Amino acid sequence: MKFLPLFFILIAAVGCSSNSVENYPKFSDQVKKNMEQSPKGELSNFENEIPDMSKVPNFLIPGYSFQLSHPSDYKLSGSFRSDFNGNLRLPYEVEVNISNKTFAEVKEMVVKSYNRFFQKGAEGLSFSVSKKEVWVEVRGLVKKPGRYLIKPTDSLDLVVDAAGGVQGDISTDYFNANLKQQDFEYKVLLNKYFESSSGGDKIRWLGGDTIFVSKLDTLIGKSQEIPFISVIGGVNKPGKVLYQKDASLFYFIEKSGGTIQGLGYDDCYVFRNTPEGVKKIQFSINKPETIPAIFPNDTIMMNSQVRTYTDIILERISNITSIISTIALLIIAL
Repeated sequence: MKFLPLFFILIAAVGCSSNSVENYPKFSDQVKKNMEQSPKGELSNFENEIPDMSKVPNFLIPGYSFQLSHPSDYKLSGSFRSDFNGNLRLPYEVEVNISNKTFAEVKEMVVKSYNRFFQKGAEGLSFSVSKKEVWVEVRGLVKKPGRYLIKPTDSLDLVVDAAGGVQGDISTDYFNANLKQQDFEYKVLLNKYFESSSGGDKIRWLGGDTIFVSKLDTLIGKSQEIPFISVIGGVNKPGKVLYQKDASLFYFIEKSGGTIQGLGYDDCYVFRNTPEGVKKIQFSINKPETIPAIFPNDTIMMNSQVRTYTDIILERISNITSIISTIALLIIAL
């Protein structure tokens, strides 16, 4: 019900011609410009939000398991996993931290720690990486928050799925993932990430990573520099749609569930905030040359009046019948 005032305001704006504009950027002009600037037709819809970690050294990662053995002591046989903080606890209360260290450095620390247990030193000690898994902690709006072991190659969506997925409908709501990985802290809009098939969006897990999932309030999206498009009227799922650079009107309609059956296409509108105030742009889907380019924070209003040619004929017949009936009653009354 809280959307009704806004809806009626927009209805009133439709009937007001003082703020209407005729000379507005057309989508056909935008397509032509893009084709001239980008012959390959690449239309980037968002910038990569994931930092470049290519220069981070390939150290051992919290979650890795190690195989330990010594021919003269059966207690030094087994597989041992490093914890979330990178601490590796071994028999005889030996503990080393593997974070930010190479395998050679960790092995040297382990051998030195066991030298005191052997008269001739621990040179016969066998130490190797047995399994490469990564600890991550997932909190916030997920169904099963906690710490999980994942594969180093797992994508962010697989990690969120391991935690039961988001609490809510990601097809209608928007979710942020706040990631902290060593000295890196950044946010990823999950809706963008899940829709992207680009290999450049791959996250490099460093171990001991934390992910906090939160719901993005679309009402404050503008202040967070994440623009949305509002689609109302004759669509199956009216509401907010994440703005995509250079996307056409039809993209946002499709994201809103498509148009309702029998929609009238002649009187459609885009409401746009401008320095001179809110302006309305009238267009017709039946006239492609009038379809506007969509700007961030636009409101698209599809005509929700369903009227076919048959409906119009029946309406006219009904009106004529009503007039005839009225005349007949007047004649009878006389």
